[in-house]
Amino acid sequence: MQVREVLVHEVESVGPDTPLIHVARRMREIGIGFMPVVGDEKLAGVVTDRDIVVRCVAEGLEPATTVAQEIMSVEVVCCFGHDDVEHARELMLERGVRRLPIINEEHRLIGVVALPDLEGGPIPRSKSVKVTFHKEKTDSYGRPHKVPVKTVYITGATDREGAESAAVRTVEQQTGTSWTNVATGYESEEEEGAAGRRNAG
Repeated sequence: MQVREVLVHEVESVGPDTPLIHVARRMREIGIGFMPVVGDEKLAGVVTDRDIVVRCVAEGLEPATTVAQEIMSVEVVCCFGHDDVEHARELMLERGVRRLPIINEEHRLIGVVALPDLEGGPIPRSKSVKVTFHKEKTDSYGRPHKVPVKTVYITGATDREGAESAAVRTVEQQTGTSWTNVATGYESEEEEGAAGRRNAG
């Protein structure tokens, strides 16, 4: 059986520039905790209710002015409509995700499946990785410090190194240049784990 036979076609989504307060209100209205983000008719990322709490509210950001693309997870775990149901179920178990966006060959969102749709059991909570790119600056006392210039959230990478590589690709795609022209280094942190760091050069 193919995934397209069991997926939910009527999927709510938001644009990258949608304020989080609107995302949260829509989640509340329809009773979901997962919102795909679609830009240029393609799946760009996902925002969950937990993302809004941990990445926006807990960080002191304003939900009315912070938009979806600032906190969404990129490099989203997903599969194609023609993929086998068992493959989708194994992917969800392996990556620890509760819902799986389904895309077509043009990377357009065509639906979503949840594990119960695939007749599976409960799965563990996934861990996403926060990658913060920074520039080294010197304050008025001549002391060096790091100034964050870009934060990318990665969900579904098999390890931290893979998440960092995905974050680098995302920044380079968004800016059209090497990440080393944007920042002097970056630090990664599992949202439920320890941190690592990398410097340019």
